[in-house]
Amino acid sequence: MSEASPRPLSLADRLEANAILDRLVAEEPTFPDEDARRLIALVPVRKARRLTLNLGLQRPGTKSRGHAAGHGDVELEEPGETTTWSSDSRPVLRIGGYEVTHVPGTIEIALLWSETRLDRSGQSCTLSYDIVTGTPREMRIARQATIGFFGLHVATVRYVPWKTPRAGG
Repeated sequence: MSEASPRPLSLADRLEANAILDRLVAEEPTFPDEDARRLIALVPVRKARRLTLNLGLQRPGTKSRGHAAGHGDVELEEPGETTTWSSDSRPVLRIGGYEVTHVPGTIEIALLWSETRLDRSGQSCTLSYDIVTGTPREMRIARQATIGFFGLHVATVRYVPWKTPRAGG
């Protein structure tokens, strides 16, 4: 199967994958082993990249203050705008409210629109598994660390241990 044309998911497969993703990311200390195995089988694999660089530029929003008849002093705030760029331009698979990327040994799961959040902690996770046996190993969740100096903020996201598989799920 070539990377340029991965196997498309049928509607039934997408619905099943979405339900599995919902169960995997639920707030529990473990995740169902069988669900993870099924997701690994469902989501098409693409070639891994050695390094992916994601850059984001956030422009601050604006605030307007004034006086509204009958309401008194009011303040309106328009949200800022975030522009992102990635060195990995290949599209990810969108399943329900998730963006999913499957490379050998890892499935990356992110909430749709997670890149628009200032703090990306908890907005994405990874499911790692043994490439040979397909046995799920663990899930890790995103934690962001931000360093600021002279008005410039640099953020890094790392994945920390989150869940372990449970049999019979």
